[in-house]
Amino acid sequence: MAEDKQNIGAFLSSLGGRRVGVDHWTEEDFEMERVGRKQSAETYAKRLEILEAHGWTPFSAPFYYGNREWHGGHHPPGTKKYVPTKVAFAMFLEANPEVELPVYKPHPHGWKSPKPPEGAGLFHVEQLTVEPMKMPAGALFALADSYEYGTEEEKRERRERHARMDATFKDLPGVRSYGDGTRYSPEGSEKYIRVLLEAEEHRVGLPETWEGLRVDVKVESEADERAKKEAKRHTANEKHREEAEWIRKARKF
Repeated sequence: MAEDKQNIGAFLSSLGGRRVGVDHWTEEDFEMERVGRKQSAETYAKRLEILEAHGWTPFSAPFYYGNREWHGGHHPPGTKKYVPTKVAFAMFLEANPEVELPVYKPHPHGWKSPKPPEGAGLFHVEQLTVEPMKMPAGALFALADSYEYGTEEEKRERRERHARMDATFKDLPGVRSYGDGTRYSPEGSEKYIRVLLEAEEHRVGLPETWEGLRVDVKVESEADERAKKEAKRHTANEKHREEAEWIRKARKF
């Protein structure tokens, strides 16, 4: 393994990886950064000990919190709720104000990350060209909504079947939508026709089967559907606001 001089890990160093924006650092800077990281890691380990001693259990899995993706965190005591670890610290201290967590100490040698030279940026661009967008190879845009799969005979049969379905259901009163459906179970799959009605009164006159397939009916008015979507959106927004607030509180920990 190559020596990890830039603190990116021995594996990345062995692959020739280099950190961006540290060309002005000296070997002493990297060593001082390593010393600071070690001290912070020790403090963090002590904080974790206190958190987990109070029933917070660690986990390792990707999840979303506050509309952001996280990888690993802690479950609150007695739950399986997914919480980022830094948010867990904020929740824990709010619930236990008498507990003190170890604070992060200043660098033991007073070292600070050296500022980059004037004008240095994240990217060094030597040449820039602007060209019109070109069609990608492989005709990726050919897969549009109008694309039909299968042989010409299969396409014709499918279009004729859709026409027969339209003739049966399209003009029936109260029919909001209809189409093919498939239900899966351990015994196998079952194909059926799904029909969505505006009200129960419109069920009269609706066929129980169509071309040998059972007609599965669901009754839900457009107003009820909109109300459910709005309630679901409101719940999601409230959850996002709560999680965003916890993330904000966690910044000082």
